[in-house]
Amino acid sequence: MQITLSQEQTQVLEALVKHGQYPSLEEAINTALLLLIDDVTLSDDGNSPNYLAWVQETAKKIDIAREQAQRGELLNPDDVLAQLRDKVKKARELRA
Repeated sequence: MQITLSQEQTQVLEALVKHGQYPSLEEAINTALLLLIDDVTLSDDGNSPNYLAWVQETAKKIDIAREQAQRGELLNPDDVLAQLRDKVKKARELRA
């Protein structure tokens, strides 16, 4: 399977590798996919009102983030990764 990434997605992945967070682009993508699988697994039924509301809210946040990126309002990748890792850690603690 071939996947075409947007310029923004490519930049994020390259920054993660450049800053030493992952040894390769493939590892960064693998980690992202594992996080997605965890997220889907943790969600209720895919058609539940809570899940659908989450999808809509997430879509709005993505639109806002795109607008911010176009204005040059970018976050430090290390800070973003730290926040994501903290969320994953907390989610795993809740499941345990």
